[in-house]
Amino acid sequence: MANITVQRLDRRIQILKQEATKNEFFEAIYGWVPIKTIWCSVKQQYFKDYQQTFGTTLENTTNFIIRYDSGKYVNVGNRIMFKNRMYRIINILEGSFDRDFTTLVCKEVEE
Repeated sequence: MANITVQRLDRRIQILKQEATKNEFFEAIYGWVPIKTIWCSVKQQYFKDYQQTFGTTLENTTNFIIRYDSGKYVNVGNRIMFKNRMYRIINILEGSFDRDFTTLVCKEVEE
């Protein structure tokens, strides 16, 4: 699936999950809480890829490639924090042949 070596997993990302906490008035407030910090490789879209995906759901996506066994901490409802930017997980592509890497297709959250 991913044609990279383990040495290329040189970036740290945090996997976030939405949890309810209570404020001083005991009201439920939902926020994103880190559950795991893992190593990854980050693949931005090249200009050619950007042209092909312009106007589709894959426009401006970023791929985070993680180890296959780290993928058990991730689901589509989670978010990724990378360089103080939050990313929404669009799709999870698991390594089907060698089961070596999992690719997280993400899009930056615009708030």
